[in-house]
Amino acid sequence: MKLSLIESRLFGRICYGFKRDKYGFVEIVPEQAEVVKTIFRMYREENSLEDIQKYLLSRSIFSPSGKVKWSRDVLNKLLNNGKYTRGIIDFEEYCEVYFLKEGNCRNPNKASVKKTYAESNERRTGMGIRSDTGEIFRACE
Repeated sequence: MKLSLIESRLFGRICYGFKRDKYGFVEIVPEQAEVVKTIFRMYREENSLEDIQKYLLSRSIFSPSGKVKWSRDVLNKLLNNGKYTRGIIDFEEYCEVYFLKEGNCRNPNKASVKKTYAESNERRTGMGIRSDTGEIFRACE
């Protein structure tokens, strides 16, 4: 799957699971996309970041920087990255992980930052979650 020209221009920095083709279009790297899906799936199954690290290490899956061991910080940033809703994971999966992470947050200041991020993400993507029902909606509905 490739993003459109406009989406490719707006995409910004390329993250793990994506690459630019020779024309500047953003496309998915299938092998890396499977790793991203696995990380999201494992976190949804309530595996800790350390469990995910051990799994990736046991499978000899290198980090985005080419290191043998993935840092928890890199995994955390990957799980917080909304760009993965552009063809690698479903928006619903991303939201599920987002709220799992918010529930695991021990620092109330970080939780408020996450709330602000969710609100800005809602404005950016046009999608959000109703606080009363937990239902995912599109702003254009």
